[in-house]
Amino acid sequence: MTDYAEEIARQAKGEEPWTEPVPFGYGHQVPVFPAQRLPLWLHDYVMAMSTALQVPVDMPAMLVLAVLAAAAGGRCVVEIRQGWREPLNLYCAVAMPSGARKTPVFQRAIKPLERAEIVAAETALPLVLEAKARHKAAEAKAAKAMDDVGRAKKEAEEEAVHFATQQALMAEAIVVPSMPRFLADDATPEALATLMCEQQGRLAMFSDEGEVFSMMSGRYSTSGPNLGIYLKAHVGSPLRVDRKGRAPEFIQNPALTLGLTIQPAMLAGIAGIDGARGRGLLGRFLWSVPQSNVGERETAVTPIPDDLEEAYIDEIQILVQTLSGWGGDPAVLVFTPEADRALLNFQQALEPRLGLAGDLGHMADWASKLAGHVARIAGLLHLAANVRTGWQRPVQVETVNDAIRIGHYLVAHARIAFEAMVMGPVVNDAAALLSWVGDRTSFTRREAYHSNTYRWPHAADVDPALQLLEDHDFIRKVPQKPTTGRGRPPSPKYIVNPQLGG
Repeated sequence: MTDYAEEIARQAKGEEPWTEPVPFGYGHQVPVFPAQRLPLWLHDYVMAMSTALQVPVDMPAMLVLAVLAAAAGGRCVVEIRQGWREPLNLYCAVAMPSGARKTPVFQRAIKPLERAEIVAAETALPLVLEAKARHKAAEAKAAKAMDDVGRAKKEAEEEAVHFATQQALMAEAIVVPSMPRFLADDATPEALATLMCEQQGRLAMFSDEGEVFSMMSGRYSTSGPNLGIYLKAHVGSPLRVDRKGRAPEFIQNPALTLGLTIQPAMLAGIAGIDGARGRGLLGRFLWSVPQSNVGERETAVTPIPDDLEEAYIDEIQILVQTLSGWGGDPAVLVFTPEADRALLNFQQALEPRLGLAGDLGHMADWASKLAGHVARIAGLLHLAANVRTGWQRPVQVETVNDAIRIGHYLVAHARIAFEAMVMGPVVNDAAALLSWVGDRTSFTRREAYHSNTYRWPHAADVDPALQLLEDHDFIRKVPQKPTTGRGRPPSPKYIVNPQLGG
């Protein structure tokens, strides 16, 4: 029997079983965010927003996680075990196509932060104005004292200089606080550093256009990418801020939160930012690439119930207000021994997957941070479930298990995001081809090419997409019979994974 015939016979007998197709690229057969792992009031709001706006639940769920991180970042840390603490800020990025209603989701998700910012500003305004008045008066006294130095007689000059110096020091000692801000618009890294300095190192940036990545790439700078602040502000490493006209300032524990949505096509460009992968920036993001429902949305939908909207706004505002007044060192959320053991088991199962032969070895820069991210998410879920007193209670094992489940979701989506970064347009081509395959059980290369000659001007252009589908076990190439004689050889044939089609 020939090799070809043997291969066909093995496949016919099922001796080479198919594996479940491995998801790839943007928006195909990806797991849905496990919203049931959120506290009930958040779960209900996220599901209601998903229904009302007709968006995948992933987008509001990921942005709500970022909102929780904006409330707690820099004000709380979670202590898993002695010697291991994690801050509670997050970098979240969701890839959604144009027309996916990103802006309405953003507006609703960040509304409690905007309201809390207004309340904080109204409370701080009298204090800021008083400090400004005192500082202005002290500067006037210092200026007058300096003028008096020039008019002083020689024997009184030293005393006048001493007095003027004291007045200047007193003026300098009066600190005029900045108006409190929880949110920042798209800002250059330099402007972001200044803002974080003014806000004692705590800030959040939300963007529904992904412009932040353009800022990171140095698009508006002549000196190229400036990633330092994003790297340090994720882990809380001390940050030096040079400010014009003033001495350098240091942020001991910076905590930046990012909540971004981007076009899927941007993933390939993000990977091209100089140093983004090598220095670990991309490994700091929690990626989500939901399946788009554009073209399948319902038009007659139920709006978000008022009570759910109000509960979401009230609970987040209470959390912000409870933690924003926390002075000095951040509050520490401790894990119970059972919670620590659950995360330890997760770490032990994860570690072998990070090696060169592991299924996560190609993105170990991201996966090696996963346990820390799971701990952060557990801390945020704990605070969300205990908005008023969470900082007084330990994190329970059930909460860690919920965070681990979200971690599994994030693994699947990170795979897709990193593959899209590497493969770029090939991923979109493969998704289009897979859509065409539908319920076919087999097809030829020639048929695949003719399915969309606008996408593939030349027959060879379809090959990378076919290879990607084959690599992920969606299809399998049938060995060709040896041909003899003249004429064009038959087009290669592919059979479709039975778990996918008819």
